[in-house]
Formats: sequence, C-alpha cells, structure tokens
Amino acid sequence: MSNTDLDSIKKTLVGISRGDTILDTLLEFERTLDNAELFAYKNWILGELVEGPDIGRYWYKTVWMYPYNLMPDPNGGLRLTKLGAKVNFRKGKFKRPVKVRGPEDWVDPQSKRAKMIDSDVWLVTIELPIRYINRGMNELDDVIQKDIEDTNSELSSAYADETQDTDQGMGEDEGMMPTSDIEPPEEEGQV
Repeated sequence: MSNTDLDSIKKTLVGISRGDTILDTLLEFERTLDNAELFAYKNWILGELVEGPDIGRYWYKTVWMYPYNLMPDPNGGLRLTKLGAKVNFRKGKFKRPVKVRGPEDWVDPQSKRAKMIDSDVWLVTIELPIRYINRGMNELDDVIQKDIEDTNSELSSAYADETQDTDQGMGEDEGMMPTSDIEPPEEEGQV
C-alpha cells in the first residue's frame, strides 16, 4: 500500500504553481482525457492530483487519488489503454487531520496541531504517451478553431435538414390540419 499525505500534495501544488508550462501541459493532459471521453465513466471526474506531472522522454505520468468508496470505473482505464496509455489502480492510505472539536483532538496542547488519521483511498497512476501532450501544445489553437468550425457546420446542416424535412414531407394530406380549421379553445365559465 502506498501512503499519501498533505505534505506530498502541497509539494505537487507548489511545483505546478512555479511555472506556466507545467500548468499548460496539465491542461493539455486533461483535454486528452476529455477527448477520450474518460469523464463519462463513473467517478473519474472526482480525482485529485497527488503526484506529477513527471514528464519523461516518452511518457507523461500523473497519480490521482480517489476516496475508497468512490473508485473510478475500471472501464475508463481500459478506454485509455486503447490510446496506448498505462493505467494502474492500487490501494493506499491518505493521512489527514481530524476535525478539531476540542483539546482531545490535538497531538499536543502546546502546538495545537491536529491528530492525523489514515483514510483508505485509491491511487490511480496514468502514464500517457508524450506525443498527445506535445501535439496538442503545438496545435492547440488550430484544434480549437477546427472544433468550432465543425460544430458550427454541424449545427447549420442539422437546421437545414430539419427545414427540408418540414418543407418537403408535411402537408395537409399527411395528418396536419390547416391553420384555418383550428378553432380557439373555449374559456372556462363560458357557455
């Protein structure tokens, strides 16, 4: 079992906040997971980054933590393996402070530091081929612009198809009543 605590999470966050490049690569990593439709699988969206990113020559590695009773659906991990990713699930412990309600919850009354307890968690390691990150960083604006253009053309063609269907297929003889034959509904209380 692996152990995770608040200090290791703090180091990860400090590392991320030191440079825009790391944050950009994390955003690109998240975009790749989103494009793989990973977040459609149960509980994947609930992960908290606890290690990484470790950027190597060929791999981009992150470790995500989930509460033990909210394990992410393993089928989502299988979806990532189709992209060539490596996904590893393991049980771990997360050392967290108890909620302080009084002196009995302190480690020592002098420091007033809270007692720590172990919580069971799932640690999911995702190693993604670096080509997904590099490709996106260089072509991100082009990808976004193409997505917007594709969406706009899809919408306009969907509306065009809808108007063609209503113009061509629906007439008075096909179950539609002419508007002149429709009587207004009677109001309540009138005879």
